[in-house]
Amino acid sequence: MSPWFLPGMGGTTPPATAILTMLLAFVLGQSVAWLYAATHRGLTYSRNLVHSIVLLTMIISMIMLVVGDSLARAFGLVGAVALVRFRTVVRDARDTTFIFLALAVGIACGVQHYALAVAGTLGIGGAATLLHLSGFGVRHADTGTLRVRGVASSKDQLDEVIAEWCRTAEMIALREVRGGDGVATESEYTFEVRLFHPKDREPLLAAVRAVPGTTSASVALEDKAEEW
Repeated sequence: MSPWFLPGMGGTTPPATAILTMLLAFVLGQSVAWLYAATHRGLTYSRNLVHSIVLLTMIISMIMLVVGDSLARAFGLVGAVALVRFRTVVRDARDTTFIFLALAVGIACGVQHYALAVAGTLGIGGAATLLHLSGFGVRHADTGTLRVRGVASSKDQLDEVIAEWCRTAEMIALREVRGGDGVATESEYTFEVRLFHPKDREPLLAAVRAVPGTTSASVALEDKAEEW
């Protein structure tokens, strides 16, 4: 007779092993979901996704228990899953990352590699926490976009003013406004700029608007220049 915690004859999973696997998948799935909720930023947060992460971890574990070492079951599962069409659009690449983590943890639990499941959750969770707390990938808060509209003849003087107030500046777009005779009457310049300090925003605008020929100017500084 096989021990209570090992697979029985014919590749069947003992109830105690199945219960242990599902409980561990539930606990680790909750850990992944909690980490996602705690480190999320922006407006794309979804409580449904948090719940889905927990349930997905358990479902994948159950699937792996069902398949076991049976090749026939694996092919049958592929055929069954092929009948299902998932049309939910994941709005954030980070959401997809946590879904993959839930899949990986569920697979590890399902094949009864419990130590790997725990170690993977702790290791990847620790890395995600470190990236979140360290601000890794955050650009400078003094980075933004400057849009200026005016006559093309003032471009050289405009460049001098921008160089005085900005650490770096690069023109990323130019649009010309033409009159009825086809001659350009105004030009709209778009620069990606990095100010010496975010508080220089208003002085920069005042200096740009003082350039002869300038009709309008605006600066949009991103909040920590992060896109969530």
